[in-house]
Amino acid sequence: MKTILLILSTTRQSPKTIDYALKKAQKEKAHLIILFIVDPDLPHLVLDKMLDVGFMGDKPSMKLYQSILKEYRERGKKITEEISRAADSLGIERSILMAEGEFTTECLKVIKDKKPELTILTRTERSRLSRFIHGSAVNRLKQKSHCPITIVKEE
Repeated sequence: MKTILLILSTTRQSPKTIDYALKKAQKEKAHLIILFIVDPDLPHLVLDKMLDVGFMGDKPSMKLYQSILKEYRERGKKITEEISRAADSLGIERSILMAEGEFTTECLKVIKDKKPELTILTRTERSRLSRFIHGSAVNRLKQKSHCPITIVKEE
């Protein structure tokens, strides 16, 4: 049976991409792997930004960091369960994976392990300057993956 990998993360989740993956899996009669990646560095980036703009006075506690990370995990679980129910209603065989780590690294691990015939994800809109400074996780994934990748752009 063909396998399609749908990759989502805290910052990469798009109804258009999810709908595309469900329709593709249904049409191809493929097994859909729903992967949600939580980036453990994201709460630090959010809290640092809040400090930079003066929204917070002192450096936040580790408890606040852990609380934000827990919220991201819970949101990932909720989203993947919603997609799983939608897949069930369409008769799509599916499985859910949760990963925690750097986006590209975690994607490549799952691609290597599960060997999907197709990977589907969305690209978040960022400025050219931001892409230049920080690079693009999607571009790194495209360069290193041996699996075809479909990028669904949000409008």
